[in-house]
Amino acid sequence: MILRKEYKEHEYLINTYGSFAEARNDKNHVDERRYSSILKLTATGTLVMGIWSLIKCFMGMLGEMGSELIGDEVPLLIAIFGSVLVFSFFFIIGISFRYLVWRGACREAASGQSKNGYIICAIILLAYGVYAVAYFIYKAVRKDVDVQDVLKLIFDVTSFVILCELIASAFELRKVRKEIKARETGGSL
Repeated sequence: MILRKEYKEHEYLINTYGSFAEARNDKNHVDERRYSSILKLTATGTLVMGIWSLIKCFMGMLGEMGSELIGDEVPLLIAIFGSVLVFSFFFIIGISFRYLVWRGACREAASGQSKNGYIICAIILLAYGVYAVAYFIYKAVRKDVDVQDVLKLIFDVTSFVILCELIASAFELRKVRKEIKARETGGSL
């Protein structure tokens, strides 16, 4: 989580000149802008990490296809078609989850629409991250780790951290918005 700065009520003098717009620099409004910004940033990071992962997967698949898949018994056209079909299937599934996370988080950050669908997708992606790290540890114990496995681990851990920050900022943003709403309506939490 990001370190918090303690804000004073009138630390920044924004409304030094006459203005019709309220400054809204109290702690809750500043926290709302902070968590909203973090939510948008981590949502975009999640989508970009998914796109990069799929591009890397496709490039690795093409590299392996040239050396292993194509033999005397498998024609080149059938190997390419099958690989593209399998890649398309995983591309649609992988990008769909990350796109749903991106779209839901951006909507919540911008307009405050609190829906839990994107958080469920993020938790599923987190579960995959846990699996990827456990699988790396399993391969490391068997001493079957190469440089690509280490790079994949770094990528998976980075994606895991981004998703954890996304979920944490989503819940913090909801909490802050609830406090703002309670204060504006004069009620209590």
